[in-house]
Amino acid sequence: MESFKAILIKEFRHIFRDVRTLVLIFAMPIVLVVLFGHTIRNEISNIKIAVLDYSQDTYSKLLIEKMTASTYFKLTKQLNSESEIEQAFQQGIIHMAIVIPRNFEESIVRFKSTDIQLITEASNINVATTLESYGKQIIKDFEKEINKNHSNYIPFDVNVKMQYNPSLESAYMFIPGNIALIMIIVTALMTSITLAREKETGSWNMLAITPVNQLTMVIAKIIPYMLISLICTAIVILLGIFMFNMPMKGSFALLTIVCILFMLTACSIGILISVITKTQQEAMLLCMLGLFLPALLLSGFIFPIENMPWAIQIFSYIVPATWFIVALKDIMIKGAGLITVWLPVAILTATTIILIVVSVKKLMSKNIF
Repeated sequence: MESFKAILIKEFRHIFRDVRTLVLIFAMPIVLVVLFGHTIRNEISNIKIAVLDYSQDTYSKLLIEKMTASTYFKLTKQLNSESEIEQAFQQGIIHMAIVIPRNFEESIVRFKSTDIQLITEASNINVATTLESYGKQIIKDFEKEINKNHSNYIPFDVNVKMQYNPSLESAYMFIPGNIALIMIIVTALMTSITLAREKETGSWNMLAITPVNQLTMVIAKIIPYMLISLICTAIVILLGIFMFNMPMKGSFALLTIVCILFMLTACSIGILISVITKTQQEAMLLCMLGLFLPALLLSGFIFPIENMPWAIQIFSYIVPATWFIVALKDIMIKGAGLITVWLPVAILTATTIILIVVSVKKLMSKNIF
């Protein structure tokens, strides 16, 4: 019994001695509860929509007011032609467009059926089907209001078009997200753990005896994981295209550049984490809290960013995986070129440069390892 007590006390002392690891361990459930609580929701709100109103009459304006009066939708653009719908989707400024036909009021007054079209950006099938359901319900309610004072019932036909993903393939959603997660795990996590292990075991000191400088040794350590990351990414993309019918409408060259940019971003974050942590456990926990969970929950991979509280939305746009996934979807699904995806590419480039500079400066400022 005394031996058991001694071992127990020793273990508790060991745990409480490492304050940073202890903070990370207790921070994990708090972060999980907060993130899951604010991101996993069945309802949607403030989803950006556009309206193409060919009729421009009293009833069409009433329908638009009905749509925007709900908390579900936020009108961000009034369109003048159908070609502008594609442009708005390409630019990522809307998730759904409503097309109201010509002579909308005249059809209602003459008790004729009328067609209303809902065009939904369906790269995320969960969001697309929810938008369809909410849009149809609001139009149905409007239809009932119009008909309550009429003896002849006027039906509204709602035509739904799922833009970019008409068959609602789930691969359109999970392939880009999986690529981001794989690159984080293979590049950032493995880089940080590997370098932290060298520091923790003291083997880095043995390597330091060699005439090779510290930066060169770090680069030699991380290159294998970068190559593995690129191979894994290529495998996922090929599986997505040939097994899950994922489209590849854009440029392979641009896709490769974006993947390399994100890989360098993840790698530089991995180096930075290894510099500021002392043990493999710390490095792994920090990678999970600071990289993996935000990429999974806050990048728009599963849950729409617009549906999150404003404070978390701001944090979402700081997460590099957010811009990486946006660029991947735009290139692969929408066939976007550099002119369209310049913003995600510019943000990833700037983030990569800043993180590399900070990581190298931290690394060279003193004998970190």
